[in-house]
Amino acid sequence: MLLIEDFGEHIEADLFTRGWDLLDYMRGKRPWTQLIRLLRRQPIWSHYQAALLMDPELGERRAAEPEPEDAEPQPLSPLHYDLPALLALRHIDVTKELIRVVASVFADSPAAPLPPEPRPMTAEAHARARADRDQVLGVLSRLGVQL
Repeated sequence: MLLIEDFGEHIEADLFTRGWDLLDYMRGKRPWTQLIRLLRRQPIWSHYQAALLMDPELGERRAAEPEPEDAEPQPLSPLHYDLPALLALRHIDVTKELIRVVASVFADSPAAPLPPEPRPMTAEAHARARADRDQVLGVLSRLGVQL
């Protein structure tokens, strides 16, 4: 029931797009095991999966665990960042690189790289970045560097 308390609104939104109702599971019309299987198979841009990725508490817990060496790349896709959106961002980045190369051909020195388009960050990525920043600041303060 914690799942429903924490993410019920998001689950309900995803089920609604299928023409189903979360109350069907609570009333016993559909089995709970089916709901669990459906939630695991939701695409990364679904309301439920996006809510999991952006949950600060879950992100902190995941960031506290060591990252496995053979881990798959972390999904980039909170709500509405589906595959076409990510491919469009990649296309923009490649176009920027092409512009830089063409500008470098006609200049005396290579052109500076253009920054990539920003991507969404999950709560876990935020927590890992914060931990990395805190670690660097800790080392700098021990070395006597004041920021």
